[in-house]
Amino acid sequence: MLDRIAEFFIFGLVPLVVGVLAVPEITNAGEKTIAGEVTYRERIALPPDAVLMVELADISLADRPPAVIAKRRIAPAGQVPIRFEIGFDPKAIEQGRIYTLQARIFVGERLLFIPDRRHLIDPLDAKPVTVVVIRAD
Repeated sequence: MLDRIAEFFIFGLVPLVVGVLAVPEITNAGEKTIAGEVTYRERIALPPDAVLMVELADISLADRPPAVIAKRRIAPAGQVPIRFEIGFDPKAIEQGRIYTLQARIFVGERLLFIPDRRHLIDPLDAKPVTVVVIRAD
């Protein structure tokens, strides 16, 4: 009897659990992805609890705050370059609008790194993006 139970776990349950854990994150069929990396020039390491926040935003209207289309939080961020992928609905992208990719690195509530310029992008273009950030001090 114990042999059957052990056999069930080894050949039945364990492969099932491993298979479920190995399945990539489910995405919508119509979802597009922007891939890239965030880096900085300073020669310092990030703390182990650093968090990267990347946002795709519409900045077309100067009198309003940016409209965030999609965002991705990567925790822990690791060390630079920090790779990211951010998924979004392509139906949210309108012709003639201006889109930017914003990246910030935090530790807790403290902002460590911010972009020094706008990173304008065409969200429907599949080219990888590199966002350079600078110290926020």
